[in-house]
Amino acid sequence: MSYTDSVQARPTDFYKEDFSVKGWDTISVPSNWEIEGFGLPIYTNVKYVFPKNPPFIPHNMNNVGTYKRDFDIPNDWKNKDIYLHFAGVSGAMYVYINGKMVGYNEGSKTPAEYNITKYIKSGKNQIAVQVLRWSDASYMEDQDFWRLSGIERDVYLRADNPIAINDFRIGSDLVNAYKDGAFSIDVKIKNTSNAPENRKVEVKLLDSNKKEMLTFNRTINVTLGIVNVSFEGLLKDVKPWTAETPNLYTATIALSNSEGKIEQATSVKVGFRNIKIENTQFLVNGKPILIKGVNLHDHDESTGHVISKELTLKDLKLMKENNVNAIRTSHYPKNPFFYAMTDKYGFYVVDEANIETHGMGTTNQGLDNNEEAKKIHPAYLPEWKAMHMDRTVRMFERDKNHPSIVTWSLGNEAGNGENFFATYAWLKEQDMTRPVQYEGATNYENTDIQVPMYMRIPEMIKYAKNNPKRPLIQCEYAHAMGNSLGNFKDYWDVIREYDVMQGGFIWDWVDQGLLAKTEDGQSYWGYGGDFGAENIQNDANFCINGIVNADRSPHPGLEELKKVYQNIHFRDANFKTGQVTVVNEYFFTNLNNFNFTWSLFKDGNQLVSDNIETFDLEPGAAKTLILNLPKVDLNSGEYALQILASTKNELPLLPKGYPLAKEEFLAGTFTPVFKKNTDDVIAVSSQANILTFKSDAFEASFDVKTGKLTALDYGNGNILIQGIQPNFWRATTDNDFGFNMPKVFEPWKKATDNQTLLSIQLKDGNKVTDLKAVDGSRNLKNASAYLQVLYQLPNEMAKIKVDYKIDASGQLTVTNSLFDVKEGLPNMPRFGNNFILKNDYNLVNWYGRGPQENYQDRNTAAFVGNYKANVKDLYFAYVRPQENGYKTDVRWVTFTNENGKGIKVLGPKLLSFSAHHQYNSDFDAGETKKQRHTTDIVTRDLVNINIDNMQMGVGGDTSWGARPLEKYQIKAKNMSYSYSIMPID
Repeated sequence: MSYTDSVQARPTDFYKEDFSVKGWDTISVPSNWEIEGFGLPIYTNVKYVFPKNPPFIPHNMNNVGTYKRDFDIPNDWKNKDIYLHFAGVSGAMYVYINGKMVGYNEGSKTPAEYNITKYIKSGKNQIAVQVLRWSDASYMEDQDFWRLSGIERDVYLRADNPIAINDFRIGSDLVNAYKDGAFSIDVKIKNTSNAPENRKVEVKLLDSNKKEMLTFNRTINVTLGIVNVSFEGLLKDVKPWTAETPNLYTATIALSNSEGKIEQATSVKVGFRNIKIENTQFLVNGKPILIKGVNLHDHDESTGHVISKELTLKDLKLMKENNVNAIRTSHYPKNPFFYAMTDKYGFYVVDEANIETHGMGTTNQGLDNNEEAKKIHPAYLPEWKAMHMDRTVRMFERDKNHPSIVTWSLGNEAGNGENFFATYAWLKEQDMTRPVQYEGATNYENTDIQVPMYMRIPEMIKYAKNNPKRPLIQCEYAHAMGNSLGNFKDYWDVIREYDVMQGGFIWDWVDQGLLAKTEDGQSYWGYGGDFGAENIQNDANFCINGIVNADRSPHPGLEELKKVYQNIHFRDANFKTGQVTVVNEYFFTNLNNFNFTWSLFKDGNQLVSDNIETFDLEPGAAKTLILNLPKVDLNSGEYALQILASTKNELPLLPKGYPLAKEEFLAGTFTPVFKKNTDDVIAVSSQANILTFKSDAFEASFDVKTGKLTALDYGNGNILIQGIQPNFWRATTDNDFGFNMPKVFEPWKKATDNQTLLSIQLKDGNKVTDLKAVDGSRNLKNASAYLQVLYQLPNEMAKIKVDYKIDASGQLTVTNSLFDVKEGLPNMPRFGNNFILKNDYNLVNWYGRGPQENYQDRNTAAFVGNYKANVKDLYFAYVRPQENGYKTDVRWVTFTNENGKGIKVLGPKLLSFSAHHQYNSDFDAGETKKQRHTTDIVTRDLVNINIDNMQMGVGGDTSWGARPLEKYQIKAKNMSYSYSIMPID
């Protein structure tokens, strides 16, 4: 391959047979040349990389890849029609065979095929291809993804007889109350020979056991050009196709000559299903299914847009494991094998045309009434109509026979002019078996489904309550950028409440991180502005929106997705009677296909578990089960009942015994057990501004100039590196940056960093002791000492009082009281304490929600339990460093060394905590996002701990303005909380 930075520098005679390629590089195909080291990978979301002036491109910045190679034609291809097939080429492509121009193509995600018969010669042949990175087509491919170039899908030659099957179209509807299959097939036979001939066309429909269910044949006279032949028949008691039950038949098509010899045969998988919209509901086989979907970009961490079958299978398997049943092919058609897999394994697919002109403006984002912008916008101009039609037609013609495709999409964020009304009308004329959708038409007529983006809960409810005309399925929602997917259950509580709402597609499935390495060999995922493209238009880490990493390892939020998307629900557990209600949210699956187990825990420790006898429960139904629970005294502790549903047998992509649904019910009360105080004497001493308390069980020191605890020793030396400090801040997440938290919530960052000591007061029992009088060492009269430290927060916004109750037993009770809070302050990111232990205390055990990271608006999948981990395993490495690793609803947590010695933290009410080998500030980019990566996070020789009353939720509606839901935020008001630290020895 020859790579040049500009059109002007490209080789112009490359197509000539005698042109020398000496000095050219060798490149693998398929590939993106930027990934192979030629040019720069660029990520941008909306704004074009080049100056906006359609249809023109500045060719001095237009990279060019020129390919050339030799190939041989097999001898037995003589007298056949030979076709050259490109499955997908990113860029404008010129194709030459043996020095002759064969064709030109635009449209990177649908095939281009050329009849090259007349260009072929015997012996060695030569192909030359030149690809321009940018063209007028680039205005139509402004999707939110990496801008990569080259021959990125398969290239192959195929040979046909002059008389051959040219195309076919399958019909596979359900009739007679969805019990029978209406099969039809239209076959197009081409004849490029010199004379008409007779051919026999035979079609057979086979079931999964290869039994012939229907057979058709007809002898026809194939005249020059194209001849059509059609068959139809009824298959009684058909096995329908759904995403839950992807039953497939096989249609074989054979073409025989007059002597009965089969000259050509092919086959196609057939799935019988009925798709329609009725009473403002999207129906599959008559059922108002729920779309539990994701958006899927073509992305491989190492090969860019070159996607293998193996990676696709990995994606689909992960989706099945996490209850995903639908995929929107954002924002272009996928590889052909993708659809074969979704047919086979069962997914509802929205097939989307490769059209996005976001950089020119789009409806619902300011374009609707901007007449000046429409004057140059491709969607509104007749000279761009053919391009819109071409992309739509090519998608349809390639993909029309796949049962998994249940909806066509006109494109994404591309305006809604006459050209989209034309593509909508064409699709409706061609295919009455599938609806057509388009987000850009939510306020127009040319969409059958209302498919908004990022509609928030109040707007969803408003739509449902105001005479809706279309089913509502969000084409994008729950923006999963970084630490996100908060309030996902809240979304689905609303979706499940209103019949007109039928789900949506999360944005999106996979982080678009490209694998990179530092100079010293550390791997990380790069994003926009990396790889030398920092001075080119880019949108930084806005491509990192996935619920899985680029290598498909899960984000913590994936477990929440699985829980909320699950199809089996449990309600109203009664610990006395053992009754629990089970609800079947599947639409085509009886729950006798699953095994059920339950386990009972007390205060985090398992008491008993048992299986539930197999039971029938039809789709959509509910029933009450009676579990054989032991008698429990709910006054004696906290009980947890956990129920699990797993596959009884293998299902598509799922092994036998795979867990798909779970629930936890809590009852009783957890009663914290604090350390009983002793009658030991507490000695207090003062030296060089250090106030020290000591008993037989402990020694604790405070700096009277700062009020901070500086040392805590339970007999094995000081465990502290840094003492307790009030903390109101968190490392800014991507969603936080979206609403400009560093500025909007800035007072609480200042309150964390700047606390002015107002007073420090010591009490012996109820008697105040003058600290100045503490000279040398003296014994206190009581077995508890009280040290009160008062701080003023900046600009007199509030005061924070930290009360330490110091028991002779070694228990240290810390009470934080925020008061005199000024009116008009913004909400706060967190209300808690931070302190740092020595690195020896890196073994963590907690009783609370886990084991995965969880937050108050994303913790329904994190069951309350007794969990253990090493501190290093509590860190989740988001691609751009940010807040991570949190745990909520914590009853107690311990930090111990390998000898089991350390501390226990326990509260009278539920706490939250995190622990890292990093400072909080290590994850914080500051006032603005920085080009930071996981390799910027160093492991420090310490254990940094946050013990909080609460932290606000992470949110997830959008990453460009939406805050967490109001109920998951923390109001600035007077508040307090407490916890105790006690020794473990």
